Amino acid sequence: MDPLDYGRSYLVWTTQRDTSDSRKPGHMPWLNNVRILLDARAWVEDDVTQQRDEFFLIAPCRREWMYRDDDQTIQQPGGEYRMAWSRTRALNFGRAMNDATPRSRSVPINRARFLRLDFDLSALPRARRLATDLEIAQATQTREPIVVQTEIWDTARRRRAVLEYPAKTLSHIEERGRFQMDTGPLLWADLASDEPEPIDWLWLAHTVYNRLDRAQFVRRAPAPVVRDGREVGQVDDYSVFHAQDARHTFFVAG
Repeated sequence: MDPLDYGRSYLVWTTQRDTSDSRKPGHMPWLNNVRILLDARAWVEDDVTQQRDEFFLIAPCRREWMYRDDDQTIQQPGGEYRMAWSRTRALNFGRAMNDATPRSRSVPINRARFLRLDFDLSALPRARRLATDLEIAQATQTREPIVVQTEIWDTARRRRAVLEYPAKTLSHIEERGRFQMDTGPLLWADLASDEPEPIDWLWLAHTVYNRLDRAQFVRRAPAPVVRDGREVGQVDDYSVFHAQDARHTFFVAG
């Protein structure tokens, strides 16, 4: 699996002209072309069902009204537009500020809405694998992009996932041959999930690790807001921790 160049890989679409949306102030009733940068991707395999799926995490944006000229382009109440996509389904991670529902489940992509929907992917140029901690520390001192593929697994469920993401915050001490990764958001897969659709195993997460065979993840989930010992609300935050065996493969552009 060749790593992506995350500075040049996108989800792109063209939507149909829609005159049926009655929300106010509303979109201009035009077709629309979109290019959204990718933040990460993941492959999930289930040996029991023989299913293999590929998923892409898009960069976040605000919920918006399209092409208005009256300073009402940002929707109020606001919310985050942040989704994972496969070629057949989509999972919405974003929640509006006034949304009291739990995490949504994925839905089939409504192909009738789109004139075009595709992934415009570019491979990391002249990708070279970094075999040791020292090589990672040395590559961190260059200006070349670094991409990581992290494999995790659940032996009991006979499932595995490969999580791919660009290195955004990467510390190093070359004299000691040490590095420490701290990056995200990325797609973390709950391989023990009972959800029937593999896309619903996915969570937004950050990861921190400083060895090639172990990782800690913190995933975003509803977290309680407590006042005087009483829960008064919830907020989505990176608050649920997982530490697990992993295999990290680092690539640097050549």
